[in-house]
Amino acid sequence: MLVGVLGVASASAQNNSGQELLSRALELHQSGHYTEAIAAYQSYLKSHPEAAAVRSNLGAALAHESRYSEAIREYTLALKAQPSNYGIRFNLALAYYKTGNLDGAIRNFEAVYAVVPANDPQRRQVSLLLAECYLRRGEDERVIAMLSPIADADPSDLTVAYLLGTALLHRGEDERGALMIQRILGKGDTAEAHMLMAYTRMKANDHKGATAELDRAIALNPRLPEAFSLRGRLEFIDSNLPAAETAWRAALKLDPNHFESLLLLGTLLRQQGRLKESHSLLEHAFHLQPKEIRVRYQFAIQYSTEGNDTRAAALLESLIKDAPEYIEAHRSLSAIYFRIGRPAEGRKERKAAEELDQALQGHDQELGRSLKK
Repeated sequence: MLVGVLGVASASAQNNSGQELLSRALELHQSGHYTEAIAAYQSYLKSHPEAAAVRSNLGAALAHESRYSEAIREYTLALKAQPSNYGIRFNLALAYYKTGNLDGAIRNFEAVYAVVPANDPQRRQVSLLLAECYLRRGEDERVIAMLSPIADADPSDLTVAYLLGTALLHRGEDERGALMIQRILGKGDTAEAHMLMAYTRMKANDHKGATAELDRAIALNPRLPEAFSLRGRLEFIDSNLPAAETAWRAALKLDPNHFESLLLLGTLLRQQGRLKESHSLLEHAFHLQPKEIRVRYQFAIQYSTEGNDTRAAALLESLIKDAPEYIEAHRSLSAIYFRIGRPAEGRKERKAAEELDQALQGHDQELGRSLKK
């Protein structure tokens, strides 16, 4: 079992002076009195800090109360004492997942996935959680590679069909994506099928049709943050900014760590001059995915808009080092350099942006010529 380290500590602590306190903590935990169990575990650990299983139990109780940052700390300490305990590592990964920290979740889910036997029932759960993390981080190829064999082996698995279908549609593999939609529709009218259909209609620039599909998805399942987030994108494209804001706020009400909604709403509010809230949203998104190019760029522009060009320049310099082809980063950094009295560097970045622009235009022209042949 990957989960359920509760009770492990009881046997290992039988000779300890705090056995009565520990027994009470376990009893409180098992009976659902989590706040009291947390206090009892913490009291026990003051005199028995080496008790890794007890610390893991404390992490589980904290996680149940949505105190994920504290849970992560306890799981991490427990894992240091028992690095091969993949039950603890799974719980740590799950806590990272709940906070939206995809890097932490993926790192630990991958470690668990590497050792779980293929015939273990937990293998599917780890696969789905890992695939969802990949999907949320935009790594569609990894989702497809991981879930395609599962989908082939069990065509009735609708969760797999939805995650795989989303990744396929993102990658432009519309024919295979349509197959996943058919599988889901074969089980009835579901929110997941309408979500996938909304993606396909959006790609075809059928915004009205995509909106209708999203409305149907939300009617069937009003607790899908992805549906509200996509609805916000459609409203934004159609220049209905109040409706876009409403949709993204609805997504964040369902999932405060929904990265796309944090990024898009933060960007919209910055553009409207609502800088205090936009800073908070973009900072949250940045902490969730600090390597993601779009949020790094928008966070840099946030600082520039606030008048902190020095901080903005540092962020853009770091971004360009990792993504030298990002034209807008060069263009924005050029403008900032001119403002802060570094004209030579400003001209250099402007030239880099112009050269990238020309290369992109040349590529588009060549593509157009090849399509006419």
